[in-house]
Amino acid sequence: MKVISDDAVERYLWSNLTKTQILEKFQPALLNGLKDYNEDPDKIIPPRISQLSNNPNSSVTHLYMPCISPNEVGIKVISGGPSSKLGFQGCVLILDEFTGVLEAVINAKTLTAFRTALASTLGLVKVIHPDNKDILKEITVFGVGLQSYWHIALSLKIYGESILQVNIINRSIENAQNLADKLKDVFPFTAFNSFSFDQEDAYVGHIQNSSIIFGCTPSTVPVIKSHYINKDPKYPKFISLIGSYKANMIELELDFINSEFKSTGTSIIVDSKDHTLLESGELIQGGIERDQLVDLVELYETNDSTSNYVSPHNITFQKLVGLSIMDLSMGKLISKDITSDKAVVIDDF
Repeated sequence: MKVISDDAVERYLWSNLTKTQILEKFQPALLNGLKDYNEDPDKIIPPRISQLSNNPNSSVTHLYMPCISPNEVGIKVISGGPSSKLGFQGCVLILDEFTGVLEAVINAKTLTAFRTALASTLGLVKVIHPDNKDILKEITVFGVGLQSYWHIALSLKIYGESILQVNIINRSIENAQNLADKLKDVFPFTAFNSFSFDQEDAYVGHIQNSSIIFGCTPSTVPVIKSHYINKDPKYPKFISLIGSYKANMIELELDFINSEFKSTGTSIIVDSKDHTLLESGELIQGGIERDQLVDLVELYETNDSTSNYVSPHNITFQKLVGLSIMDLSMGKLISKDITSDKAVVIDDF
């Protein structure tokens, strides 16, 4: 059994983070996991357990998310809440699907952020080809957490010199600048701009020059407004949201969702129709029905000539809430691939 730390996961990912590896190794592994899930969603991912701590001095919530697919078996466990000073912490346990032997315990922090960003790029590269040079030259990201970090890193690795600037928008400009500084060390030839939410006049033009827009904020009010988005149909625009995970949370303006997607019959890309309709504030508050959703597996099985996920203004909207099979499929790949010098190997458990 391997015990794999968060540092080991991050080192492994960066040592393998090339355009080719993302497109030909990581994305296919994640998509295969989602295909397994689509075969029998209720059986593959049983209901998760969410319970507040029974300790009267703790306000931490514990979540247990099992996965029993033909190829990925295990469970993700995370805990967090107001009394935790560390945010949500957790791990992923990988079991052998034939014997039940515990193969690996992996810190979930970077693993979860990476697989979420990777899922966003599944829809992204389907809409905007990695070699497409005729795109708007900026990326805009709302939020500054580890999710934002990996969304930016993967996108820059995939699109390379096609992207000249990255805009990071957050409540705190100091935190936005800290993320920009961290990314500059890895991408020295890309310009990074930092803004706070109240600097709208300064960042609207940058968003309108972005073909790629990510929402990574746990907001209860829309932070991405309709007039931020470039409406010129000449350029593709891809909006992917991962920040809202409850019915009362929302990142994208409802009027925009209605006018650009609901009223035009344009499909919205999701990771799971069932889960997003239960957890996504944008879809719940927007009154989006199941028949207007296309999941990532269907997206890859659909003939582009018959697709309906691009609006009349050449805008695509993707909403992801995350599934435990994503953690298991990536965790299994990493645990089998990672070398012993980057993990603690225990023969007996």
